[in-house]
Amino acid sequence: MTTTDNIVETRPAPFTWAQSAEYSQGTKAGDLVFTSGQAGYDDAGNLVEGGFEAQARQVLRNIQAILHQHGASLDSVVKLTAYLGDRGDFEAFKKVRGEFFTSPWPAVTAVQNDFLVPGMLVEMDAVAVAGARRVDAG
Repeated sequence: MTTTDNIVETRPAPFTWAQSAEYSQGTKAGDLVFTSGQAGYDDAGNLVEGGFEAQARQVLRNIQAILHQHGASLDSVVKLTAYLGDRGDFEAFKKVRGEFFTSPWPAVTAVQNDFLVPGMLVEMDAVAVAGARRVDAG
C-alpha cells in the first residue's frame, strides 16, 4: 500500500447552494466514491416540483454530478440506496432508476423513510468505483 492509498479526497460540492453545508457531497477513498444522501434539489437549491418521479430524476442527476467530480459515473455505481417517503412510490422508483441505470444493475436497497424536510419525497446515496464500470460476469 502506498501513501496515496491512505488519502480520503473531498471536493467542493458541484452545487453552489450546498457549498456552505457542513458535510461533503462526496468523498473518494482509493477508487471508492461515496456520495452523501441527495434530495431533489435543483442547481438553485430549490426542491423540484412535479412529484416523486421529478424529484427522483433530479436526485440521480445530482449523484451523477458528484460522481463525475471524483472520476466516476453512474456506470461505475456498485451500490444505490433509496429512501422513499411512501412505499407506494417503489414502482416509480424502479421506473426512474431504469432511465439512469442498465443491466447489470448495481446492488440496491430501498427503504421507507420519514423526511425532515417538508415536500421531500425521495433521497438516495451511492457508492461507485472510479475508473470502472459494471459488467455482466455471467
